[in-house]
Amino acid sequence: MDLAGRPRGTQKTMAVTLRDVAAHAGVSPVVVSHVLHNKAQAIRVSQPTAERVKKSAEILGYKCNIWARNFRTGNSMQIGVIHGLGFSRPSFSHGSRYFADLMEGLIDGAFEHDYAVTLCPTLLGSSPGAALADGRFDGLIWYSSLPNEEHHEMIANSTVPMVILHSTSESVNGRWPTVLCDNEQGIQLAIDHLMDLGHERIAFLTEFGWGIGEATLRLEAFKKLMAERGLPVEEGDILDLSKDDDVVRKWLASNPPHTALVCHNDGLAELAITQAQDAGIDIPGQISIVGFDSTGYCNQLRPRLSSVNQPLVDVGRTGARELVSLIQGKSEPGRTVMLPCTFDVRESTKKLK
Repeated sequence: MDLAGRPRGTQKTMAVTLRDVAAHAGVSPVVVSHVLHNKAQAIRVSQPTAERVKKSAEILGYKCNIWARNFRTGNSMQIGVIHGLGFSRPSFSHGSRYFADLMEGLIDGAFEHDYAVTLCPTLLGSSPGAALADGRFDGLIWYSSLPNEEHHEMIANSTVPMVILHSTSESVNGRWPTVLCDNEQGIQLAIDHLMDLGHERIAFLTEFGWGIGEATLRLEAFKKLMAERGLPVEEGDILDLSKDDDVVRKWLASNPPHTALVCHNDGLAELAITQAQDAGIDIPGQISIVGFDSTGYCNQLRPRLSSVNQPLVDVGRTGARELVSLIQGKSEPGRTVMLPCTFDVRESTKKLK
């Protein structure tokens, strides 16, 4: 006989069950469930008994049947990440590191509670609506902005718990918790940094035509904070890439009086640097440029990009934690968590002479 009580030379045809472990350890199945699965919290188990149960599980080769457990509990232990309609698959390896940093935080927050994180084609730009009610996921993270009414409708009608990133609770009618950075504070850091360098004529580059939620927040913050500091903001101070891919190049060709440009994100800042350098404009000698996100990608640009540091890893981690709390019934649907920004000074900004 082997240690499991089977004749040597025979093969076990059935998986070892929790009851098998209980019989081997000489305890009840409830005790095994408490020790191995952190269940039945009302009972007490001594340390020697717990060790005996664990040893029996090891000897028998007991493995928790995840699918059976999930079927019993009604949970999939899966979190889906939704990118929204009309966007291409985000990149981990080139361009802005926005998505990579965000996913690092999402995975950290999910793994803390034993949740898996799933990306699949139907969530990344084609038909995310199906995932909102088909039972695959215990919860969803929607991290893209809300550029159209269809997104609003899907979010409003979702029967699966959801957390929205980069939006306020008001923008989704208080339907779900939201997580975002303090956009106004971030823009304030950018403007104050440039003012400390002596810049007063500052322009703003956005993609407002997409209807992106945070584009609105950052643009309105820019106008408000410039006015509060007595700095002019005219129609020509707002550059909208959604209207013209060459907007920065044409703006520079008009010989504007501006000495600095604040960009909605690091991707737009990279475009501004490229178009300026193509036009023979020295950065930061002739114009200082500031981005927003401040991922590691900023250090790869030339010059290295000064940027508002949006805490993307913390945004992702907080979003996952909020979602788990919502799934467990511990979070308020209309709750908004706003995280502060910092500012990273690099080489794309310079003091005026």
